Amino acid sequence: MRSERHWSIYLPALTISVLWAGVLFWADGREPPLETLRLLALIIEGIGVPLLFVWAFFRGRGAEIMVGADTVTVSTGGRQPSQVVLPLREVIDVRAVHSFLQGLVGAGRIEILTANGENFLLDDMGAPEQIAEAIASAKSAVQT
Repeated sequence: MRSERHWSIYLPALTISVLWAGVLFWADGREPPLETLRLLALIIEGIGVPLLFVWAFFRGRGAEIMVGADTVTVSTGGRQPSQVVLPLREVIDVRAVHSFLQGLVGAGRIEILTANGENFLLDDMGAPEQIAEAIASAKSAVQT
């Protein structure tokens, strides 16, 4: 089983984009127009929002969890990507945590705790409950 970053990683940038677009149209529609607020909204829409989308894109690139027959591969992605292959016998606990909104769209955080004390956290992953179940069932199959 495999899980990658969920599309919801782009929702904060989209929300800010829509909010400041509304501020821009509101400030432009005033009589007289609110030039300072309009200029601020244009700067945020022209510089800030594209940077947020690019940041989300690079944060999501390459991040995945793959569950094999006897290993779990964790790739972090981002600016400094790393890939770790964990034997299932070293995995102590796997948890899937999500907020209310993440639960609605099928995203969440996957937390993997290993026997040597390492803790792997991957936010905004798709199908976190299914990955946690896949790791638990693969771990039980390895132990029997």
